[in-house]
Amino acid sequence: MRPVTVSVMEPEEVTRLARRAIAVLAAHGPGRSDGMARRLIRMSDAFISSDETQRHEVLLRLRQDGVSNEDLVDHLVPAVARLMGERWFADEISFAHVTIGAARLQETVRALGRRNEADAERAVLLVVPRAEHHTLGTFVLADQLRRRGVAVDIAVDRHPRQLAELLRKRRYHMVGITASGRRTLASVKELVDIIRSTVTRVTPVIIGGPVLDKDLDVLALTGADHIARDAASALMKCGLEQTGKRTLSMTNSNRTGNGVTGGEG
Repeated sequence: MRPVTVSVMEPEEVTRLARRAIAVLAAHGPGRSDGMARRLIRMSDAFISSDETQRHEVLLRLRQDGVSNEDLVDHLVPAVARLMGERWFADEISFAHVTIGAARLQETVRALGRRNEADAERAVLLVVPRAEHHTLGTFVLADQLRRRGVAVDIAVDRHPRQLAELLRKRRYHMVGITASGRRTLASVKELVDIIRSTVTRVTPVIIGGPVLDKDLDVLALTGADHIARDAASALMKCGLEQTGKRTLSMTNSNRTGNGVTGGEG
């Protein structure tokens, strides 16, 4: 199994994500914002602890407080994952703790998330290139898309031949590829070329993720059709979504781990 890791964000991004998570907690119980921040730390501790009961107790308490699965997946899991990354950067926890904790967060997302609808008319393939090591955000994003009635398959660390086989077996209405930086773009270009040579029909390819924050011409470097910072805009660019829907952040998801945000498998 590949290690699941968490990248370190810019301080303002950490603050924004933490505020969002704290707002969710505050909406379901009394307490000051600093108390809610400590609660995120306790959640982080529970997910890196070897004591499984701590994680169950944390999740049970959240349910008792009225926190929905959607808020847990969309806001609390990314915030806890980012907090782990920041704590590792500050030498408060080890890299092994981060890897174990992120993997457990991913298990939680998979356990709480939705499954593909059998009659879903829209299908999307989310690809995590072999050069990437973050996958949690991809599973968060997949759950968000499924809530919109989109069937989602995820390909993590697949050999190009395996990806080509997937594309031959099923018709996808969009392929989303995540990239964190310049080092991934060569792999992304190879994947785009494979998609073009394998799929005879027009299948739009979307690039997302932290790479969009770099001063790079991502489309020119990869040959993809579009870039998108959130799920809603990606779906709209592919003609799969109507305007006016709530936006799902792809950038945040991926920075947690991976997605077409381009966010963990």
